[in-house]
Amino acid sequence: MFPFFPVPMEIAQQAHVAVRAEERIRTSNDVSAAESELNPRLRYDLIWRGGQDHFVLSYNPRFIYTRTFSRPSIDERVINPATLNTSDPNDTPTSALHNAGFGVEMVRPRYRISLYQFGAYGPITTTALLVQAPWGGEGAPPDPTPIIPSTIAARFTLLFLQTQFFAPIRLTRRVSLTPGVFYNAFGGADSKSRGALALSAGPSASLTLEVAATRDDRLTTTVGAGRITTRFEGDRQGAVIYRAEGTQSWRHWYSRHLSTEVVGGGSVGGDSISGFSLFSMASVGLLYDSYPFFRLPPGAAAQAGADGHGHRVQLGLIAKTAPWIDLFSGELEQRAVGIAALNYTMDRVLLRLQFSNARVFNTPRSVARYQILQAEAGVRYAFAETFSADGGVRYGFQTFDNAIRFNTLTQATVFAGLTWEPRHARF
Repeated sequence: MFPFFPVPMEIAQQAHVAVRAEERIRTSNDVSAAESELNPRLRYDLIWRGGQDHFVLSYNPRFIYTRTFSRPSIDERVINPATLNTSDPNDTPTSALHNAGFGVEMVRPRYRISLYQFGAYGPITTTALLVQAPWGGEGAPPDPTPIIPSTIAARFTLLFLQTQFFAPIRLTRRVSLTPGVFYNAFGGADSKSRGALALSAGPSASLTLEVAATRDDRLTTTVGAGRITTRFEGDRQGAVIYRAEGTQSWRHWYSRHLSTEVVGGGSVGGDSISGFSLFSMASVGLLYDSYPFFRLPPGAAAQAGADGHGHRVQLGLIAKTAPWIDLFSGELEQRAVGIAALNYTMDRVLLRLQFSNARVFNTPRSVARYQILQAEAGVRYAFAETFSADGGVRYGFQTFDNAIRFNTLTQATVFAGLTWEPRHARF
């Protein structure tokens, strides 16, 4: 008997291991450091019912050794010196963040059940915590991630929890309805760590209706609501934020290689102290792929389509505005985002370019100001199917002011890494 649910005898098992080692050199007006990271990834898959049921268990720790060359200076008129961690970061140069998760997928003819649980706990450096994720070519490019300043602490203890449960129901061949329930927690695990990054946590729920109106048009309607709490250093608790939203999207495929998506909607959010405000939600995006797009029917489980041939070009452009929870002020604010990403693959070589900008604007009842500009250029070369090397440069410029703390940060990073990822082993 499997510890979570009964499993028939007709099963398949797979194990997978991958190891990535990366060296980063970061210089900025906040802190300059060199980091060596070892990032092993262990995965176990259990598959039964002819591939319709799937359980996956993963463990993905991050071991980082940091040598700090400079420490930030502060303006005592803006930052209280009593809140600073004055210890030398080189006294404890090693960080070990433990990251694990599991997932269950059950596919039936008319519905699908998906449950995923992820969690991470342990010390992490502020320069390694949030790194702009490379665009994989599927869907919209990711939003820019904030740069966490090191004025309070160069290293802190992180707590991350994420629960996802959703159950797509195929009402007809062209229509699906997906209820979902989620819980997220992210930030400092203790009072001292929350001086570097506040802890935001709370549940949310959504309901999504997806309709394949025509062969080339997909309509998606989503309504949702959530509750967010924020805790700061000294166990100071922010006001509880409530949020409800609704969006309507339309994706159109002009050909097998070009598509656009337009999203419109609104959100009502706020707290009992500052009051509630109406936020707009809008997005316009364009995707191009020289390989043919693979179009999943509404409610279907994710799967890969047939590959293309020759060199591959992938382009993603998106401009949008939506509310977000400011990691520095803990407030709900209106933010605009613009992203451009390009992938070009030539046999064993993959070239990446990515530019993104985000800025808080028109934030009713909020004094916070925030802006970030990020750019990355990288290259990956596959020596073999299971072994590759990559490198590149990242640049970030960020300013924020929440009336309690002000920071202007410029950060440039040169990175290089090796990845070994052998094939799955069946047993």
